[in-house]
Amino acid sequence: MTAPEQGHEHERILVKHAVTGRMLVNSGTDDVTYTLEPSEEGGMILSIQGVSPWLAEEIRDVQRELNVFRFEEPPGEPPIKHWFYVGEHDVIYDETTSTLTIRAGAEIMYKPDEYWA
Repeated sequence: MTAPEQGHEHERILVKHAVTGRMLVNSGTDDVTYTLEPSEEGGMILSIQGVSPWLAEEIRDVQRELNVFRFEEPPGEPPIKHWFYVGEHDVIYDETTSTLTIRAGAEIMYKPDEYWA
């Protein structure tokens, strides 16, 4: 799975602070690109390019309180949400490439239209 400019124009990723609900990264509005790939140990690895050092530090400070989502939004169809669990030491930042990497150990997929009328 790759960023929208690489063929997935109907999806986006969100990184939010779970406690306050603050949006930290939204690939639909922020000037970032990303890749989302399976990890060899299981789970997924999300790499977000274009993250400033100050934002990366804020995200690392609350890494145990992150909600990470992938939204699939195919035209004319209900969205599909993927929620990823992030652990205590699962966020790293490479300042030389401005890349924030988040390792997600678990994923829950759901379709909101199946829960709300």
